[in-house]
Amino acid sequence: MYDHRRVSYLLILVLVILFFISYCRVSTRPGKVWNLRGKVVGLAKSLTGLPYKHGGEEIYGFDCSGFVYYVYDSFGIRLPRTAKKQAKLDGQIKFKRARPADILAFRIKRRWHTAIYIGNDSFIHAPNKRSRVRVEKLNTFWRKRLKHAVRIIDE
Repeated sequence: MYDHRRVSYLLILVLVILFFISYCRVSTRPGKVWNLRGKVVGLAKSLTGLPYKHGGEEIYGFDCSGFVYYVYDSFGIRLPRTAKKQAKLDGQIKFKRARPADILAFRIKRRWHTAIYIGNDSFIHAPNKRSRVRVEKLNTFWRKRLKHAVRIIDE
């Protein structure tokens, strides 16, 4: 047989422990825990080398806005499908305030082009039909055409 008093004490001890555990608080904001910016950049980098495809928005091929659309959509963030609409989203900021995972909006010959900023003056994009998804530096060509960045993630 077992001692009822001993079982009662153990049960009370477990309940007291559970009570104290339930009042523990996490002091880190969820955005920091999840590191959404880092995940967006990580996914974008993992797609380097995939082919360009006009109108493409899947791993078989991307155009510039399809690439941005696909990366953000993978995290449940719905963006417009065209570069023009992505460039004109609320949240426009100057490039000097850009952080990794922000969208960069360029104007090239009266057309919009979008990319994902990855930090250190670099971005990743699907440039054109003669190329693949790739990382590029903000050289003088791109700096002249950069209009602004768009902040999508508020963390």
